[in-house]
Amino acid sequence: MSYVTPVMTLSTAVLSLIFDPWHEFRHTNYFDTSWHIARSCFLMLFGGTLAFFMVLTEYILVSITSAVTVTIAGVVKEAVTILVAVFYFHDDFTWMKGFGLMTIMFGVSLFNWYKYDKIHKGSTSEDETAGSPLGNAGTKYVILEEMEDQDHGP
Repeated sequence: MSYVTPVMTLSTAVLSLIFDPWHEFRHTNYFDTSWHIARSCFLMLFGGTLAFFMVLTEYILVSITSAVTVTIAGVVKEAVTILVAVFYFHDDFTWMKGFGLMTIMFGVSLFNWYKYDKIHKGSTSEDETAGSPLGNAGTKYVILEEMEDQDHGP
């Protein structure tokens, strides 16, 4: 994250300078007064902070759970983003957005049904999962601080 974030920031800034219509900022209600400028900057800073903590949480979740679970959570986040855009920012709710939401709900429901069915039937034996790279249930994650303590032990 510490290496990728600066590169993403610079590339996004360059692409924004090239493609975004910066001349239209003078004519928008978000930047016409000092109060609106401060409010817009606060909202952008708040959104950036939320995005940072979301990426940090995703990193922690992937290290604890599986990437599939985090992917499903990301899909649900996209559905919430669409709903916020429609209800708060008054975006048009097109048939494409509706189809996307229905697809998301169907996919998440299938995943939850699969996980419930797997838990209900009981976990598979280690013999069945040992040969599968995706099904290794015995994998443990090691915290680096604990490894350093073990290296300097007695």
